[in-house]
Amino acid sequence: MKRHAHTLRAAISLTMAAACAAPAFSQAVTVQKAIESIVEEASTLEDADVTLEVMYEQLTSYAANPLNLNTASEAELLRLCVLNEFQAASIREYIAQNGEMQTPYELQYVHGITQEMMMKLLPFVATLPGEDLQKPSLRQMLTKGQHLLLARAMQTAEEQAGYKNGYYLGSKQALYARYRYTFSNKLQWGVTADKDAGEPFGKSGNEAGFDFYSGHLQVANTGALRTLVLGDFYAQFGQGLSLWKGGTMGKSSDAFSIAKRGNGVAAYSGANENLFFRGAAASVNVSKTVTATAFFSYKDVDANADTLGVFSTLQTSGLHATPKAMGEKDAVSEMAAGANVSYRMTKLRIGVTGLWHKLGGSYQRNVHPYSYYELNKNENANLSADYRWFIKKTYLFGEFGVSQNGGLAALNGCLADIAPRMQLALLHRYYQPQYQAYYAAAFAESGKTANENGFYIGANIFPHPKVKTTLYFDAYTFAWLRYKAMAPSKGFDFLLQTDYTPQPLCKMSLRLRYDTKEENVADELIPTKTTDAVEKINLRYNITYSLLAGLDCETHAEVALYKAGTQERERGVLVFQDAQYKLRQLPLSVSLRYAIFGADSYASRMYAYESDVLYAFSVPAYYGQGSRWYVNLHWQPLDRLDVWLRCAQTYYYDRDVVGSDATQINANHRTDVKLQLKITL
Repeated sequence: MKRHAHTLRAAISLTMAAACAAPAFSQAVTVQKAIESIVEEASTLEDADVTLEVMYEQLTSYAANPLNLNTASEAELLRLCVLNEFQAASIREYIAQNGEMQTPYELQYVHGITQEMMMKLLPFVATLPGEDLQKPSLRQMLTKGQHLLLARAMQTAEEQAGYKNGYYLGSKQALYARYRYTFSNKLQWGVTADKDAGEPFGKSGNEAGFDFYSGHLQVANTGALRTLVLGDFYAQFGQGLSLWKGGTMGKSSDAFSIAKRGNGVAAYSGANENLFFRGAAASVNVSKTVTATAFFSYKDVDANADTLGVFSTLQTSGLHATPKAMGEKDAVSEMAAGANVSYRMTKLRIGVTGLWHKLGGSYQRNVHPYSYYELNKNENANLSADYRWFIKKTYLFGEFGVSQNGGLAALNGCLADIAPRMQLALLHRYYQPQYQAYYAAAFAESGKTANENGFYIGANIFPHPKVKTTLYFDAYTFAWLRYKAMAPSKGFDFLLQTDYTPQPLCKMSLRLRYDTKEENVADELIPTKTTDAVEKINLRYNITYSLLAGLDCETHAEVALYKAGTQERERGVLVFQDAQYKLRQLPLSVSLRYAIFGADSYASRMYAYESDVLYAFSVPAYYGQGSRWYVNLHWQPLDRLDVWLRCAQTYYYDRDVVGSDATQINANHRTDVKLQLKITL
């Protein structure tokens, strides 16, 4: 009986697919637009963050090689960056009860998957019969895959002071190149090379050409071998209390995003010089219920080391454009080793993670009162245990960690469907000031997994099939001093957002966010800084819609208010209009934006995600008084050749000089031009 019902649902889904696929994809959803939409949603609450790079990479990989829903594990489903653990488990449970999916449109019948969520997933998933899949031979894996070659050049059109006076060692062009070979989700290798603006090419310490190289070889999903990576990789386990290398995101407009989606170990192919390990990692299914992972990493990192190898600061910018920065490049070694063992049953997952790392040279941190408890030696170790437990419509998760010095940390959370149209999220974290974890990136307000005690409560409410309301309240305290707080402090963060989707090609949202915390502020009546409340309020309206076939638009309006202690309140306003058009007769797509902004200072700045070329994104800060525009062109003259051209300019009304010191431009505008080529074989 179940199978007949499943067949009927599949027939209905196939009919819907035939009726909806053409307008849905021809008018609204190109793969690039789908990726940008997901990354943009993840970036809207945070500052410009390089951690989005890993998310962008994973989505692009799945767009080229869609994930088979019928055979995908929960870990693979989580790498889609769209689903949470609750939804991934629901997909696996649906297939176990009803048999294999006949079409991705069948996702609408899975508990916890809304129609909007299904539309987000469609460009990245497929439904293939699992029993008919044959194991590929080694020859097929080596010869039947896809080759990708990418080259990009970018520069600022206006002359910056650092190039005029010889302050920078290299040219003003930023160069990027990548080669990658991929066969399904089983084999991948590649090389990435990058040179930032101002860095030398082929000279002055970069005689090998580019300033940064990254390479990897990954074999996955082959027998008992889950993943084997040689070269550069990232590692993410538990909730990030002891090991989360490769980027992380914080609070977002989805209350369920608080639960981290650990990916284990996977190849890294980005250009950020700090988000990865370098060495070897392997993950093996020891049995049907036990998976073991181990890795070893050794690489050089930047530091302000002297001739004796003594250093006080690790440099993380990745920029080596000046003699000083070049002298700090790869100054000390970084060695790390770790392991994870996870045990999984139908509803319960338990994991244990151990990590050790050591820096070369002699680490002598400049100790300030706020950094009294921070790691101030070359070597450290961490041990943690995490759990995930599904109980009917409830998902419990958490992790407990201890550092080598005895510092403790704990995080526990719950995601639950408490009513047919309401989801509840709870999270409590307690990180002692003395907890030390060099590679930690757990849920936190301060950005550090230490010195924080907080409670988060949030909800997703669906009062109508076309309406979603998200709200959360996060209160926290800091038992010790912080970089911007000279005394123990506290604060809270509140968000309310309503999304309305009257039709598939139109979505609007209204958001209110209020954030207040105690920080150091200057008082006109007191000569020294005092700790007082710093208040930030953001009100945002956004609507995306389709006017004509192939023409998609977005309108955005935002107001920001900022107040520090008794100082006068600052204000910021941002309004922009986007348009994206795909020509019918030519293989050409155009996307553009025109924005007008006004913010009293950097404190009242606003951020907005911008469309970019493939494998790139930008989330610039808007502050001062001015306007900004950009135009992106994507041309595909041949089936296997893509060309992108991007031009963006910021024009300021309140200044005659842009930037300062070496970046200074003696004009009231800055223009950036980017050209990219992609060849697929």
